[in-house]
Amino acid sequence: MQRGIKILLSSLALALLGACNFITGAADIEIDGGEGAADGNGAGSGTETTGTETTGAESTVAGTTGPGGPSSTSATTGTGVVCGDAVCGPGEDCVSCEADCGPCAATCGDATCQSDESCVSCPQDCGECPPQCGNAVCEAGEDCASCPGDCGACPPTCGNAACEAGETCMTCPGDCGPCGPTCGDGTCDAGEDCDNCSSDCGACSTCGGASDATTALDSEEQAFLVLINNYRAANGLGALTACTSLNRAAQGHSEDMRDNNYFSHTGLNNSSPWDRACDACYELGCGPQTAMAENIAAGNSGAQGTFDQWQSSPGHNANMLGASFTQLGIGRATGGGMYGSYWTNVFGGATEPSCN
Repeated sequence: MQRGIKILLSSLALALLGACNFITGAADIEIDGGEGAADGNGAGSGTETTGTETTGAESTVAGTTGPGGPSSTSATTGTGVVCGDAVCGPGEDCVSCEADCGPCAATCGDATCQSDESCVSCPQDCGECPPQCGNAVCEAGEDCASCPGDCGACPPTCGNAACEAGETCMTCPGDCGPCGPTCGDGTCDAGEDCDNCSSDCGACSTCGGASDATTALDSEEQAFLVLINNYRAANGLGALTACTSLNRAAQGHSEDMRDNNYFSHTGLNNSSPWDRACDACYELGCGPQTAMAENIAAGNSGAQGTFDQWQSSPGHNANMLGASFTQLGIGRATGGGMYGSYWTNVFGGATEPSCN
C-alpha cells in the first residue's frame, strides 16, 4: 500500500484489497495511501476521511499516529444531551437529572414539610399555624383574656373587686359599692325626703301662715321678745323661746288683718288661733294638745308701745305672764290697713320640732 496510488472514486460500490467498504451518498471520498491500517470505522494513521455519515448516534473520533495509539470517545443519548455536564439541557429536569437541574421544588400535599414550606403556605404538610395574637382574627386557643385585641374585651366579672365598665352598684354592689339614694325608684331611701325627692317620699305637708322669708324676727320683734322675758323674769317666770311655726302663724294673721283691713281673733276664713297654729305646722296646736293663747294689737309700730298696750289690759297681761307657756310666736305687719300696724302674739305650752 506504499505505492502512493491515489484512487478517485465516484458514487460507486467497489471492492478493494480484500476489504469490503460499502459507501453510499453523493459525496466523493478521497483516500491517500500511507502507513497504518484502516479499520471499518475509518480511523487510522495517515488516513483522513470526510463525508462519512452513519445511521444513529453521531460519533466524534480522535486518533493518533502509529498502531495502538490512545483514543477517547464520549457517547451521548439519542437527543445529544449529556446528564452530568452541568447544563440542564432540553429533556432534562429535576427528576431525570438532579445533578444538572437541581433538586425539585417542594410539592405541597406530598405529606412532607420541606424547608421552603410552612404552616402558612402548606398547612396540609406542615400543620395548622398556632394562633397569632394581633392578626384581627380570634382563633382557636385565643380568648378575651389572652388576646383582647383579636377577641374583644372580656365581659365584666362581678366579684373580682373591680367595678368595671358594664357593672353598677345595682348589678354588682360587691365590686361597685352600695347604691346611693336614687330619686324616682319608688323607695324613700336614707338621704331622701319630701323636699329633695317628693316622688319617693311624698309631698311635704304645706305649712300655712306666713312664708319662711318673713318668719325670722325683725329688730322690733326681737326687742319685744326681750321686753316680755324681762317682764316675766321680774315676776319669777321662765323665759319664752321664739318658735318658728308659731312665728309663722302670728305673722300670717297680722298680714291678713292688714291686707284685708280687719281686727279680730277670728280670721276671714273663720279660723281660730289654734287652727292657724295647726295650719302653720305647730302640731300641738291641732286640737289643741297644749295650753295656748293669742294677743293681737294695732296702731303701734314699735315694740315698746305694743308691750304697753298689752300690759295695761288685764286679759293680755295675763297671757304675757302665763306660767304654762314656754313658746312664743311674734308677728308684726306694717304699711297698710285702717291702723297701719298690726301685732300678733301666739303662746304655746311646749316645744316641738316645728319650733326649730
